[in-house]
Amino acid sequence: MIDGLRLDVTADEIVKLIDQRIAEHTVNAATDDADAKKFDATARMADEDDEYGDEMSVCARLRRRAQREREQADALSFMRNHVVRGETYRLTNDDLRTLEILPGRY
Repeated sequence: MIDGLRLDVTADEIVKLIDQRIAEHTVNAATDDADAKKFDATARMADEDDEYGDEMSVCARLRRRAQREREQADALSFMRNHVVRGETYRLTNDDLRTLEILPGRY
């Protein structure tokens, strides 16, 4: 009898999956940074204080989100760099969530 779900995944497969997630986080961070710059430029040209305040809060949220994306990419890069090549890993659901292969909750 097998206790729970455990998947055997090669190191190469894990690295490939992590690389895909790193690329997604990197693109998301760049997009959020670019959007924040656009909102910042718009806010500087705004005449009304209320509009400026709204734009600044959007900028701040986008910058925070971009930072979280970069941090997640860095964490995943660390994990990828420490995968032992040539090995097969037996992964649990928690492992799959950590590697962002599965969504956070089921």
